[in-house]
Amino acid sequence: MPSVSKNSLYTDVDQERRHQESPRSARDIRGPFERDYGRIIHSAAFRRLQSKTQVLGVEAGDFHRTRLTHSLEVAQIARSIAAQLNRTVWHGESGRRLDLSLIEAAALAHDLGHPPFGHQGERALNCCMRQYGGFEGNAHTFRLLTRLEGKRGEGLNLTRGLLLSVIKYPVRYDQAVKVLSSVQRDQPPKSSVFSCDREVFEWLLSPYSPKEQSFFQEQMPAPKGGRLTRHLTLECSIIELADDIAYATHDLEDAISLGWVEPAELAEQLVEWGHLPEELRNASALLRGLSLKETDAKHRLKNAIAYLISGFVTRVSVESQGEEGYSPRFRYRAVLEPEWLHFIERLKKLVKQRVIDSPPVQATGWKGERVVRLLFDAFRDEVKLLPESDRMIIQASPEDKERIICDYIAGMTDHFALKWAQRLYGNGPMVP
Repeated sequence: MPSVSKNSLYTDVDQERRHQESPRSARDIRGPFERDYGRIIHSAAFRRLQSKTQVLGVEAGDFHRTRLTHSLEVAQIARSIAAQLNRTVWHGESGRRLDLSLIEAAALAHDLGHPPFGHQGERALNCCMRQYGGFEGNAHTFRLLTRLEGKRGEGLNLTRGLLLSVIKYPVRYDQAVKVLSSVQRDQPPKSSVFSCDREVFEWLLSPYSPKEQSFFQEQMPAPKGGRLTRHLTLECSIIELADDIAYATHDLEDAISLGWVEPAELAEQLVEWGHLPEELRNASALLRGLSLKETDAKHRLKNAIAYLISGFVTRVSVESQGEEGYSPRFRYRAVLEPEWLHFIERLKKLVKQRVIDSPPVQATGWKGERVVRLLFDAFRDEVKLLPESDRMIIQASPEDKERIICDYIAGMTDHFALKWAQRLYGNGPMVP
C-alpha cells in the first residue's frame, strides 16, 4: 500500500492530531492511520463490545452477533467496498486511493459509544440525562475517542481523518434537540457531539473554510419530525453503507439460524427483482427449499448471505456532493445503486418486523432500559458507588456529576450492568 504522505486523496490536515506526541522510533514504519487502527483495536472500549447487544441480547446464545462481531464484519465489508472503489473509481489515477487502514479503523470504532442493551439502553440514558446535556450513542463514540479512552481528557489522540470518518451526524446534541417536540425528546436526536465536547469538534473542523463547514453541517427535515444532517465524509459514507449491509444480511442470518425467520421469507424478498442479477440468482438457488434440519443448512445459508453481500459491495460507486476545491472528505460520497438500495431497505424492514419488534427482543430491551435507569438513580444518589477516579473528578467539578455517571454506565457491558443491578437491588420487584 502506498504511503499516506504520497496519497493525494489525503493531506497533512487529515493526518494531524490534536495533542502533540513524542517522536516515533525510526523502526516504526506505520503511517498515521495504521497507528489509529492499533489504538482502537487495543482499547478497552473495543474489547467491551464483545458483551454488548447488537440486536439479539447477549443471553440469547453464543452463535449470534454481538457489537464486537458486528463491528468486525462492518470493517471487513467497508474494506471490501474501499478496495472495490480503488479498482473502479480511482483506477489508473496515480497517488489517489482510499486508505484501507483508515476505513477499517473507523469502522471498528463506529459503535464504541453504544451503551449496554443497545438502543433501549441509549434511550434510557437519554431520558436520565435530559436535563444534563442528553445522551446519544454516536456522540458518545466521539467523546470516548477524544476524551475518555486512553489518556483522560485527550482520548486516543486520533487523526482528524479518523475522527471525521466516525462523525455520522455532524451537529451538536443541543442544536439537534431544539427542533424536537417534547414527546420526541425521549428518543435521542441524531447527533455526533455533546455540547460539552464542542471545543474538540471546533478543532476538528478548524482547517476547513466556512463554506465547507456549513456544507458539512447542512440539515434537512427528518421523515418523523425534527431534522437530520444531510452530508457525510467520504469514508463515513462507506462505513454507513457497510453498516446497513451488515445489519440487513448478518442480523437476518442470525434470525434464520435461530428459527425466527424462515429461509423462504428471505427468498421471497428476491421475487420483486424480476430478472435477478447473478449474485441474487446464486443466493436464490441456495435458499430454494432450504430446511434448517439439513446437515449443510448453515453452510448453504452462509453462502447465500455471502452472495448478497458481494452484490451490495460491487454496486457501490462514488458521486460528487460538494464543490470543486472542497476537501476530498466533503467532495465525494459513496452511494449504492438505487435498486440495490431499495433491496437493502426491504431486508432491514424484515429484520425490524420479525426480529427487533418480536416479544423476546422487546422484553430484553425493556429489561435493559429499566436496569440503566435504576443504575443511574443509584449512582446519582450515592456517588461512593462509583470508582475512585470518577469520584475525584466529581469532587473537583460537581457540575459534571451526571455526565460522569452517564460515562460510567455507557461503558458497561450488558453482563456488568445486570451484575450491578443485582448487587444493588437483589431479586426484589425493583429488578426486572
